[in-house]
Amino acid sequence: MHVSKQLDFIINVAYMTIAKSSTSQTKMKVTDYLSKFVKPSRPTSTVDRYFKISFFDELAPSMNIPLILYYPTPPKDTKGLYGNICDHLEDTLSRTLSEFYPLAGRYIRKLLLVDCNDQGVLYVLGKANVRLSEILGLGHVLDPGALNSFLPCEVGEVDEVNDPMLSVKVTTFECGGFAIGMCFSHRISDMGAICNFIDNWASRRNGMHKHEMYSPIFNLETCFTQRGLPELDVRMPRSSVGVKTIARHFVFKAKAISAMREKVGFNENGPCSPSKVQLVVALLWKAFVHVDQANNGQSKASFLIQPVGLRDKVLRELPTNSCGNFLTLAPSRLRPGEGENITFPDFFKILRDSVSKTVKDCTKTLTHEEGYEVVIDPYLESNRNMFTNNVVSFYFFTSWCKFSYYQADFGYGKPVWASTGKLPTQNLVIMMDDHDGDGVEAWVHLDQKRMKQLEEDSDIKAYVI
Repeated sequence: MHVSKQLDFIINVAYMTIAKSSTSQTKMKVTDYLSKFVKPSRPTSTVDRYFKISFFDELAPSMNIPLILYYPTPPKDTKGLYGNICDHLEDTLSRTLSEFYPLAGRYIRKLLLVDCNDQGVLYVLGKANVRLSEILGLGHVLDPGALNSFLPCEVGEVDEVNDPMLSVKVTTFECGGFAIGMCFSHRISDMGAICNFIDNWASRRNGMHKHEMYSPIFNLETCFTQRGLPELDVRMPRSSVGVKTIARHFVFKAKAISAMREKVGFNENGPCSPSKVQLVVALLWKAFVHVDQANNGQSKASFLIQPVGLRDKVLRELPTNSCGNFLTLAPSRLRPGEGENITFPDFFKILRDSVSKTVKDCTKTLTHEEGYEVVIDPYLESNRNMFTNNVVSFYFFTSWCKFSYYQADFGYGKPVWASTGKLPTQNLVIMMDDHDGDGVEAWVHLDQKRMKQLEEDSDIKAYVI
């Protein structure tokens, strides 16, 4: 992906800002000045009033998925065309909700359905006392917790009767740039569904752009009917206050990814070139095991899970705009002490084989009524291991790479950066594309002691910028 001259200028300014003051982040303040509910532009029909969640939605964790898109000062020729940015975004959001009507409803846990009652999406407007250039380009010194100011709500405010299924916050910077922070309820949305919504919303920037290709299809419950499963204990705290989690932002550029590929012995341009995501997961898992060893004398058993999207893998005929969750978990395991004696290529092979086996098993079973244990069992095993830190080290990796959020042009150009924030949990890694598209930005959540050890790990220092 070509980096524009405008982005180069912004990042250069950012580095000059850092040189002047390394404490600019601590001075940032976002003041909210409006909070309202945006309803669909057309009322939802009585036929669509109650939306039953699918089997895969049942398994989703109780949390919001936080995504923030950052935009520079809009070109002068767009201001007259679209008028006030916040009003334009609100209007197009309202029209988009007419198609994505479950997002304007409220979830009823006991009934496993969304009441599509048009209560609306939370819409918040805020102003930041800094320029966008003071946020961009900070790299590893960035405090992910500061980015939570651009989110409209807490990650854990979800699944209760008054919680919106979607919340949006538009924050304007002193320079005229702005950020769009979004929190999607994971109950009915995975990243594929989220990007389909964002694409639809952005495509409404004028009458010349068609959005039909992004129109949603709510058919997953008919394909995979809910099974009344007991609620999993995967729930974020409703408030992040008092949660002692450290989050850090590690950037692995294309050159580092290429070096990793060489290390695992694969041809960069070969037909089976390793994915950048699996390489970064392997590198971080190896570092986590070494940190574990340093703290305990011997590494404990290690259990790692990765969500694997099934949209383009299991049912080829399933439309890409089918909305809802359609993913499973790929588990990878190490016995106590095992990780100390294996190499980076060994970690990579374990992860690659786990994903391949998971996809193969799901392909065999999900086309039949029996065999759903293949999907359910990794969730149950994850629950068992999640709360046994004295015996098993548990890690959750999720990838938001190769999705379309960097293409979201609401009429003011494409985002110059995309991020998440700081989540109130530990042992979590969220991976996102960098702006160039060929690197990985890893958002790592650990306790303070292990985070410091991770930052000093020789492998991490060798590859991260």
